[in-house]
Amino acid sequence: MSGTHREAGPHSQPRRRPDEGGEPAETAVPEVPANIYGPAGPVEADPDWDPSLPGAVPQPPPRGVALSPRGPLGSQTEGMAAIRAVWERAGESECRRPARPGRAQSRREPKRLAPALLGILVCACLLMFFAWTAAPALWLSVGHGHEGTVEVLSCRDGFAPSCDGHFTAEGWSKDLALTGEVSADDIGTELPARATGPGAHNAYIGGSAGLLLRWAPALVLFMAAAFALVAVSGASRLYEGRSAAIGLCWAAAGAVLAAALAFAW
Repeated sequence: MSGTHREAGPHSQPRRRPDEGGEPAETAVPEVPANIYGPAGPVEADPDWDPSLPGAVPQPPPRGVALSPRGPLGSQTEGMAAIRAVWERAGESECRRPARPGRAQSRREPKRLAPALLGILVCACLLMFFAWTAAPALWLSVGHGHEGTVEVLSCRDGFAPSCDGHFTAEGWSKDLALTGEVSADDIGTELPARATGPGAHNAYIGGSAGLLLRWAPALVLFMAAAFALVAVSGASRLYEGRSAAIGLCWAAAGAVLAAALAFAW
């Protein structure tokens, strides 16, 4: 039996038809294509063959070179490349997976309208109070103000003791509420004081350390009220537009502080 054709063996005998008693009917032996098992023998390569020419037909391997079998799924190199690509994609998806993939993430429901509006109103009042408290002392700490003298006129005791006096500076004078190191023992005396300007409502008596203690705690409480505004408004619970809602809350807090500084100028 050659590499291209098969010879009929001794068992391949012609069959007789059952309805005829004449000549036997021969059965055709199917031919096997010659290239199904590769070339029949070693083939010499054409030395004049150029693969760059248009229409060039691939030449068989030279004599003594065995054909590498190729399976239906591709070569081993292609298979390893496919496995490596799948492995890399699995690694990337694992990196993007949450810290606890087996645990379902809790979805917080958005805030109800009535509690959110009430919380926003309370936080807005706190923001305005702390900003108004910190603004005059902050301006005086940075050097914006008028120096003068104040005559202490009266003082009131109680839960929030306070004093009033007549402040006199260069070019203007006004009755103002007094803050700082002043008490009822100073009634009728004149003390050095500072005020932000003719539109001020308070005059401060004392040193710079007292000013720091007046605006720094108030500013810290102002920031805490701003964080509370973001929480009670429900901006952090939104699934869409969360960043814009949080930014709007901080912009509103900044606008309140800017308005208080402008009025205290």
